[in-house]
Amino acid sequence: MSQDPWRALESQRRRRRWGQWPWGVIALGLAVMCWVGLFGLVLVGAASMRPPGDGSSAVNLKPYLFTLLLGELLGACAGAVAAVLGWRLNRGKVAAALAVVLLSLWLGVLLHDLF
Repeated sequence: MSQDPWRALESQRRRRRWGQWPWGVIALGLAVMCWVGLFGLVLVGAASMRPPGDGSSAVNLKPYLFTLLLGELLGACAGAVAAVLGWRLNRGKVAAALAVVLLSLWLGVLLHDLF
């Protein structure tokens, strides 16, 4: 170990392999995935609507809806973390900013009826 603190810090930075990943592009991909998942949520919700007196459906769609919603929330959290890393590490600032905009719009659409 070196006595120079700057050299020790630089060697620590070199050891972090994940710091070189394209975090902005990863965040943008996760944000687009959230929008595709929102489309899937709408499709599953529309498929679960049945006219009255139609009887029971052959497929219970509630587990699919909750699984997709959980995946959406995990993807949104991962996208937010990747956007922050992309911004802070200068690894795709424009893509990270676009991902934050898309995730904000996604959250607004998802929470529109609650407020």
